[in-house]
Amino acid sequence: MPDARTTRDPFPRLVSVETTNHCNAKCVFCPNNALARDKGPMSQAIFEKIIEDCREFPLEAMEPFLQGDPFSDPQILPRLEHIRRRLPKTKLRLYTNGYGMTPKKIDALTGLGIDHLYISVNTLDPEKYRQVMGIPFERTHRNLEYLTEPGRRGKVARKITFRMTRLADTTLKEQDDFLSYCRDKGVRSFIVGLFNYKGDVQSALPVPRYGCEHVNRLDILASGRITLCCMDQDGEYGWGDVAENSVLELYRHPAAQRYRQLHAEGRRKECEPCDTCNLFWPLTRGLSPLEAVRMGIEYCSYIARYRPMGKRPPASSGEGEVAQPRKRLKVVEGVDWLAHPPRSASASEARQDQNQPERATSAS
Repeated sequence: MPDARTTRDPFPRLVSVETTNHCNAKCVFCPNNALARDKGPMSQAIFEKIIEDCREFPLEAMEPFLQGDPFSDPQILPRLEHIRRRLPKTKLRLYTNGYGMTPKKIDALTGLGIDHLYISVNTLDPEKYRQVMGIPFERTHRNLEYLTEPGRRGKVARKITFRMTRLADTTLKEQDDFLSYCRDKGVRSFIVGLFNYKGDVQSALPVPRYGCEHVNRLDILASGRITLCCMDQDGEYGWGDVAENSVLELYRHPAAQRYRQLHAEGRRKECEPCDTCNLFWPLTRGLSPLEAVRMGIEYCSYIARYRPMGKRPPASSGEGEVAQPRKRLKVVEGVDWLAHPPRSASASEARQDQNQPERATSAS
């Protein structure tokens, strides 16, 4: 009998490819500043193998981004062209802080077929922008102005979204100014609370009970190693390497299947590190009718209670507390999860036991 964990969600909805883990910014809420792994671009051979592997199955979307900024990759433009040429039916989404997206590079994006361009702006206050992102606002602002000129905007990407990560001290005026700017420039706006990168970054938003959508994607680090998801910035919980296995084989790896099963069954708080991660996007694929109903109820309840998206007052009004970790299963290679009892140690204790340094945290 076919394994339901594979057959109910046989293909990744998204493959994220870290073409580089270099970044030109130093955002206070981003763990890129304290990566424990080497920094550098992905080799062209590994990159091209990933793209060819993805031609073997129907892939909905690809994002050449994980840690780092795509425009810190000197080969990003030819790589985008390669993705579009070899995967013409796959949606191509690009995330950037906009600082390295100069007018010359914006012109090169024109007509390339970007489906959605996301730009992390975070604030329009120049002084605070430098404090939060570690780069001057003026250059980014010039790039945004050039990008959003009416005759150019629609040729660069089908959709453009400016994003603001709402920190503990983000004022209502900042949020209003951001929303007004997006309206004036004819782009979509998105305000979201702070993700905690499985507990490595301080955030007031609690850990949801329901399953996370990131279990039905595949995230590939610049080295070619698989990482659990974008919140697992150093690949501590990953499995396998695209140099040795195909993309589809790695998506169907027993560890990946086990994560999908636990999340679909509403057992997120039993698996490490998901039990300490507050990423709140819900799992919607590969669910039974009962699982889907439960997921929908829990997601709507979380959104209504904690309001993680959209405009809201600074955190002094209270956003809730971070959920406390409970017993969990660490999903790793070579472990029979049903035969071995859950570990009782927390994720931070486990990292300390492995002599891994604690990540820098923000004050937000």
